Amino acid sequence: MRVLRGRGSEDTGTAAARVRDALRVRIISGDLVAGARLREEELASRYRVSRTPVREAIRHLAAEGLVLVLPHAGAQVAGYSLAEIDELFEIRCALQVLAATRAVERVTPAVIRGLRAQLRRCEAASRGSDVGTQMRENGAFHDLLHAAAASPQLEELLEAIDHRLQRYRAASLSLARRPREALDEHRAILTAMARRDVRATRELVSQHSENARTAATRWYLEQDRRRTRRAEGGQR
Repeated sequence: MRVLRGRGSEDTGTAAARVRDALRVRIISGDLVAGARLREEELASRYRVSRTPVREAIRHLAAEGLVLVLPHAGAQVAGYSLAEIDELFEIRCALQVLAATRAVERVTPAVIRGLRAQLRRCEAASRGSDVGTQMRENGAFHDLLHAAAASPQLEELLEAIDHRLQRYRAASLSLARRPREALDEHRAILTAMARRDVRATRELVSQHSENARTAATRWYLEQDRRRTRRAEGGQR
């Protein structure tokens, strides 16, 4: 039987993290659309917490770029923009190339085995239609690669930028061919790493990031065309 927690049954930090994670999933999945209002009282009731953890969760999501807090208007889900896609993917590309360079210089047989095992999980996920699973396994591959760079500060920066990019990455993986394309790109990166080919690894990681940016841009433009058609239809 599922036991419902009453308000006050968990500390504020734990409650805030729970609300933050739940809201993040809803925003990334599209359950909460751009512009949706985030009302503290409603969220406190939904997640059975006080308003203090809700405020903390909203502040955290605002720092990730997923939420906007507007003076006298409250909080709402942040919108999408081409400028944000370009800027975030450009930053992520630079960090990923640096991480890959460090990783290939330090790679061990154990790291390669771990990446190969994760690649098999990515392949299994790509055969399904669950974008959430595909995104999780895709992210796990990158996490292993980033960890191999042996730079905690670089990992921290990549984690921060990945939080801001999650909506766009999920959106790009929803495109028909992108999961298989990403899998092929991961496989090529791993092959270059196993050969300790620094130059090839850098080039492949850079191209992988650019392909992800292109997919996210394509998704954004498709959504924009649909919004335009709906608006034009409503004006007739």
